[in-house]
Amino acid sequence: MNPTDIRRIREAGLITADQEQAIVAHFKLDHGGNRFLTIVGIIGAILVSAGIILLIASNWEAIPRLVKVASGILLLLLSHGLGTWLAKSDRHPVLAEVCHLLGSGMFLANIALIGQVYHLSSHPPNAILLWLAGIIPLAWILRSRTQHILSLIVFGIWLSMELNTRGGWLYFGSTERQAMAYVLVGIHFTALGSLLARTPFPMFGPPTEKFGLLVIHIASYPLTLGFFYGSDPVASSAWVFTGALTAASILLWLLAIPRNSASADRQWNWVWIASQLALVGLAWAGLLMHSPNTDWESRRLMGLHWFAAPILVLFCFLQAQYGLTRQSPWMVNLALVFIGIHIATAYFQLFGSMQTTGMMFVVSGLFLVALAFYLERKRRKLMQRMSEPPTPTPTA
Repeated sequence: MNPTDIRRIREAGLITADQEQAIVAHFKLDHGGNRFLTIVGIIGAILVSAGIILLIASNWEAIPRLVKVASGILLLLLSHGLGTWLAKSDRHPVLAEVCHLLGSGMFLANIALIGQVYHLSSHPPNAILLWLAGIIPLAWILRSRTQHILSLIVFGIWLSMELNTRGGWLYFGSTERQAMAYVLVGIHFTALGSLLARTPFPMFGPPTEKFGLLVIHIASYPLTLGFFYGSDPVASSAWVFTGALTAASILLWLLAIPRNSASADRQWNWVWIASQLALVGLAWAGLLMHSPNTDWESRRLMGLHWFAAPILVLFCFLQAQYGLTRQSPWMVNLALVFIGIHIATAYFQLFGSMQTTGMMFVVSGLFLVALAFYLERKRRKLMQRMSEPPTPTPTA
């Protein structure tokens, strides 16, 4: 339901204008407009932060050292102070969010400023890790989805830098193995999002789950390519990291299982968890795969991608079905997009003789038709069950 539906109900004379406003405010149905204002405000905050950094940089030599540091800290405190004041009035929530976001940007600017002023040189990803450590508590204190999404993005930036830094404790060498590490991270965040949805901070669940699923799909795509084989050396501690991440993901999924769901929903929850565990196994197969001493044509005809492609396509179908049970258009649409991508990639891999290609088209087409028929039947049953009125609970 959206504000347009409520307006139509009011125009039909079923509710008054005051009741319309009360319904929209109570269920927060005006989030679309707030989302647009938040995006505009985020862009403005980024421009202000960048502008302040450029102004300081253009007069770098003329500004005394203590003035540089004091100015950065003052701007940081003013941003968060103004955001706190606006949040208390509860009249400008979007502007308060933007001010806190500007303060988070100024925190990074201060890290860079202090490092430049005092010529601090160390492991480059540590600066991003320090920024992450500063904004994660802020998201939970403010109960801010925007700050939480920012922390997810910053985590991704830090991990990418750490995986690519030679000599670092998470160095993964080849791009292929890095992709598999991202798959494990995505599975972890998908499980964490499902768990957060049932905590006192449910607003953090959907963005965390969406972030994890997006990372899973993007990072697992190289598995469908015939030239996917990692061979570069990997830091020993990186293997410890992936092992711990795998164990933590499995534990989170077990904790995220709803205990009081209906039998049909519980069944799909277990199917969804099993699909995630299958991806864990696929990711580890990619981590342990080495480059054979054969040319690309030989690897194209026999390789990991022939196992990965159908597994990932099946995972997408399961995600689409699970998205229907969850009434999540985003999950369904994301799954459909990557179904098309994986099928197109597999067809490129199959191009050879006309007879071979034609046979694979027929077999895969029949499989997709049968699967679509099955999923459509399941969808109709689900929609019928959702449309039925709830069974009244018997009173003692």
